[in-house]
Amino acid sequence: MFETIPSIYWMIIIVVPTGFFTFILYQLGMVIKDSRGVVQNSTKILEEANQTITKANTILDDVQTIVSTTKGTVEEVNQAVIVPVRNISNLLSTISSFFMGLKK
Repeated sequence: MFETIPSIYWMIIIVVPTGFFTFILYQLGMVIKDSRGVVQNSTKILEEANQTITKANTILDDVQTIVSTTKGTVEEVNQAVIVPVRNISNLLSTISSFFMGLKK
């Protein structure tokens, strides 16, 4: 049986699957090579993102400090100015009501 089929056909039968298998291995190697580059780039991007988040956290801490200082200042102004003005206003309102009561 082997004597009837020429050797060129046997070579083709062996070379074609071997060629396909080799091509698949080559493509798999290229995908792995490209994915390694992508992973390295994504690592750089993640490091930059971490730096950005750190800067944002620092800015948020500064803003929180400013807001708490402003809140304290507003409370001091409220105690020092607005409360006495309200007390004077209430006193004047009481005096006005007293005089209005005398007029009747």
